[in-house]
Amino acid sequence: MTTAGYILFWLGMIVGLAGDLMFLAIVFRRSLLWFFGCLFVPVVGLVYFLFNMKQTWKPVLISYAGLLIAGVGYWLGGFSFLR
Repeated sequence: MTTAGYILFWLGMIVGLAGDLMFLAIVFRRSLLWFFGCLFVPVVGLVYFLFNMKQTWKPVLISYAGLLIAGVGYWLGGFSFLR
């Protein structure tokens, strides 16, 4: 099960990163100020998502799906950072 956990963990991380990059691409098309705000200040990304939900719901959903897959892989692989 450890191998399946590693595979799911890294697959989820890649999917989550792809969703984040898609979100940042949408934000970049809007404004450079929004882009750097979303990149460096975590709350700004949430605010932008709430104001522009029609455009950004797919990348955010993909990002959270990747986070869920990575979490399942983490749990399945029995990883622990505290040893």
